[in-house]
Amino acid sequence: MQTRNQSIRRASTAVLCTLALASLTACNSGTDAAKSAAGSTPSRAAATPAAKSNGVDKLSAKEIYDTGMKTNAQAGSFREKMARAGSKSDLRLSATECVGNVEISGKGSFEIIRKSTDIWAKPDSTFADGMNSALGEKSFSTEKWTHGTIGNPLMAKLASWCHLEQLTTPDALDAASKATKGAVTTVNGQQAVPVVLTGKGESVTWYVATTGKPYFIKQDSTRADMQDLTDDGFGQSVGAKAPTGAVVEAPKG
Repeated sequence: MQTRNQSIRRASTAVLCTLALASLTACNSGTDAAKSAAGSTPSRAAATPAAKSNGVDKLSAKEIYDTGMKTNAQAGSFREKMARAGSKSDLRLSATECVGNVEISGKGSFEIIRKSTDIWAKPDSTFADGMNSALGEKSFSTEKWTHGTIGNPLMAKLASWCHLEQLTTPDALDAASKATKGAVTTVNGQQAVPVVLTGKGESVTWYVATTGKPYFIKQDSTRADMQDLTDDGFGQSVGAKAPTGAVVEAPKG
């Protein structure tokens, strides 16, 4: 399976290694994450008939997954909340924009703004201290936004959490994946059809809305290092814009 995936380096030193900058890059959910997934299917609540079905639940498991991913991309934007062991994020995304917050356990958090090729990040004190220690210079401050472009390895690493490829090249389930379709259930008050991939005692379940447009709305995983996701706010403006206040340029990579 493929994933909605996500080194960073400086010319003179392996700068971004010490602070666990490896953990700065987000993995995203998708079919790679589920290659090792397996286990029992999550419990299902009884579906409550309401709005007219969009018919997605009549498709095969692969078709349901692929349709959900494509529908999210076609929306042009959405909000995605992610949680996995050691990190979480809350981001609003479009194909060229990203606004929100990322938190890495033990390493702090940072606000992120991406608009086209420009990226701004503003850390909390823990994240700033760790980054400055790794860089050997005080480039990050809680009082200032750090700016760079996608061509800057450090800023590109931070912006990798945004996973804009979800909107430009939506994921598709590997044809060889042994995913199964479940019965229509209710997820956060919305009717949805689950697609479940199991293996090696673990599982990952994707939910696609069966009323209205067939959006991919949720992922549940049984492995702590795999993402749990919720997507909503489809088609709403991201509204990314350059921040006000003090801005400093990111160190060159």
